[in-house]
Amino acid sequence: MFGKYSNTLYFLIYKNLQLKYKHSLLGFVWSFLHPLLFLLILTIVYAKFSAMPNYPLFDLSGMIFWFYFAGSVSQLSGVFIKHSGLLKALNIKKTLYAVSEQGAELVNFLIGMVVFFIIMHFMGMKITWNLLYILPIIILFSLFTFSLGLILGSLNVFFRDVGILWNTLNQALFFLTPIFYSVDIVPQKYLLYIKLNPLYHLFFIVRNVLYEGTAPSLHHVEYSSIATSFLLLIAIFVYRKTQNGFISNL
Repeated sequence: MFGKYSNTLYFLIYKNLQLKYKHSLLGFVWSFLHPLLFLLILTIVYAKFSAMPNYPLFDLSGMIFWFYFAGSVSQLSGVFIKHSGLLKALNIKKTLYAVSEQGAELVNFLIGMVVFFIIMHFMGMKITWNLLYILPIIILFSLFTFSLGLILGSLNVFFRDVGILWNTLNQALFFLTPIFYSVDIVPQKYLLYIKLNPLYHLFFIVRNVLYEGTAPSLHHVEYSSIATSFLLLIAIFVYRKTQNGFISNL
């Protein structure tokens, strides 16, 4: 799809990573230090109230994916505004900028995952062949994240409130998704609303592999795949309807 633009894509990914940690003393260390600090805080505050076995592993297995999701969508929501100068100057696919933002976040995430696997191994993560399922899960998770980010990024060009609104919804979504708590503690009357959240199902299969050491639940894989496919179609539709107006609104 981006064959003739591959060098440009690699360059943009590199520049995004460079800008992300510009003037930072720790650089890439923040890719795993940030979630670890959250883990420490949540473990101290919440673990005392949780009867869940090996709570730190449960928490960390969700936290690393949450930071990947939140970071990617945040960058994608403002991608076309961020690259407005290049959009006006260069005649290349506009989606290239979105893919480069997602690519930079993915590289950052994968570097952190290496460290987290070592930490989670000492926390009790089971090293089995089921761990290989994490690869297709990352792809599915990335597609969902990219689709949501592309929708927000396209609309944000015309309505800057979209980016501001997302920053608020992002915080709410963190607490509405079972990341640092088990769905077992959610009252039955609210459980249906929690399960309508596609992220619930994505995090469920992440936990199957990283926390429980099992194969991902087929039911949750199917739900996540359908939700991701539907969101991707919406993203393509929104992008195609709005892309021609990007330049005049930037």
